[in-house]
Amino acid sequence: ADLRELLRLAADALATVPAPPDLAGWSELTREELFRLAPVCGSLVLLLFGLPACVLCEPRIGRTGEYWLTRVALLRGIGLLYVFAFASSAMQGRALFGARGLFAPATGSSGPTPALDLLAAAGVGSADARVELASLCGLLLSLLLAFGGPRFALWAPLPASLWLLHLSLVNNASRLPAHSWEWAALELGFLAIFLAPEWPPSTLYPRLLPPPFAVLLLFRWHLFRLLLGAGLSRLADHSPSCWRRLDCAAAHHETQPMPTPLAWLLHGMPARWRAAEAAVSLAALILAPFAALLPSRAARLATFWIEAGVQVGSMASGNVGFANWAALVPALALLDDAALAPFFGAAAAD
Repeated sequence: ADLRELLRLAADALATVPAPPDLAGWSELTREELFRLAPVCGSLVLLLFGLPACVLCEPRIGRTGEYWLTRVALLRGIGLLYVFAFASSAMQGRALFGARGLFAPATGSSGPTPALDLLAAAGVGSADARVELASLCGLLLSLLLAFGGPRFALWAPLPASLWLLHLSLVNNASRLPAHSWEWAALELGFLAIFLAPEWPPSTLYPRLLPPPFAVLLLFRWHLFRLLLGAGLSRLADHSPSCWRRLDCAAAHHETQPMPTPLAWLLHGMPARWRAAEAAVSLAALILAPFAALLPSRAARLATFWIEAGVQVGSMASGNVGFANWAALVPALALLDDAALAPFFGAAAAD
């Protein structure tokens, strides 16, 4: 059923793509029609050049020995994501959905809450206490994943425990408005379970336990879906037309949550500057993700720095929770050891 629905949605999307019958018609396409063509052109380039290159270069790009630092960076980054998530829940959980919070207590969650159920079975009777205890436990474990030694950072039961704790809190708060980055963090946390070894190693680079390359590909695929989905949502029929006019940045800087002083400066920039902002944002969300799937190292590095620049710029000019971090962390899978070595110093030489 899900596959049929996906095929139906893909067919509906393709039906709206302009297809002029001659060359003269292509030169008359409007800016909105060109935006609708961008994902299709990216898909064709990926199919015509990316997949054959993957087949030809498979022995070269599948060497897991080139991604030791990548695994450490991904696990540390996901640990930081969990730190933000659990710290937010610990500080705001009772006020938002506690017994006397802003939202009425739920009669039941929409999904499994294994950590909270375990605490209830252990005799922690108050729902508020269970949520806060789970949040504090998650905060402690996430700090171990982000900053702890190899026996913590590279041991699969640790990210597995964090995933169960976060799943419980997200499902417990399901009556609140859902945000895509919460589920993105859950998906990243689930992938992290299979990135870490099952046995706690004594070093961050255990030679007998190489990072699984297939999991790194899944991180890249997650990044592709996350960015492309965000980009297409800005060009959908129900989205604001300002994105197609390239003037959404004018309203964005003054209406986004908690704007920074940099947002005030950007809002005062000329109209051409704000149009360039919108164009770069759309290009980073719609065109660059296709380069992330190519077997070209140069294309992957360029994609990382483009996405990193866009996300850091977004964080510097506003505050949208940890949505930017949820996009920045999986982008680390685009890097290899050679690219990460300058950031690890002497550890990279070992």
